[in-house]
Amino acid sequence: MRHLAASVNIVSTWVNQEPCGMLATAVCSVSASPPTLLVCVNRNTNFYQSVCESGFFCINVMSETQVDLAKKFLAVSGAERFELCNWSTLKTGAPAIVGSSANFDCSVSGFIDKGSHRIFLGEVVAVRNADSDRPLIYHDGQYAGIAEIKEPCCA
Repeated sequence: MRHLAASVNIVSTWVNQEPCGMLATAVCSVSASPPTLLVCVNRNTNFYQSVCESGFFCINVMSETQVDLAKKFLAVSGAERFELCNWSTLKTGAPAIVGSSANFDCSVSGFIDKGSHRIFLGEVVAVRNADSDRPLIYHDGQYAGIAEIKEPCCA
């Protein structure tokens, strides 16, 4: 799976009066109408239980300038992770990390269990975009930014 390049995301929620989150690359757009995203979460994690309890999550698309935050987020656990960054909230109350390329605030609208994971479907209820930051990409154990796209793919 390391050879599947993907954006780096911190997926966050708020439960028991504490922020909770995980680093994830298994995030994908599902539908534009209604706007829906998915995130795959291991059912043996605390984050899984937190999303089940809260019913919402925020997908924070890491900017290529946030590689240090992504690395440090893995090194600590629990609410301590959110001491590493500035964050606010949008509509659901899930932590929306300031400086991310985008924050997609989602309400859980369904799920699918597959193997060790639950695929949470999240209907987007609020969005915050950064105009200039490009997303951070993970591939084969490496973090990288992306080159600026100079030409449209289809003329």
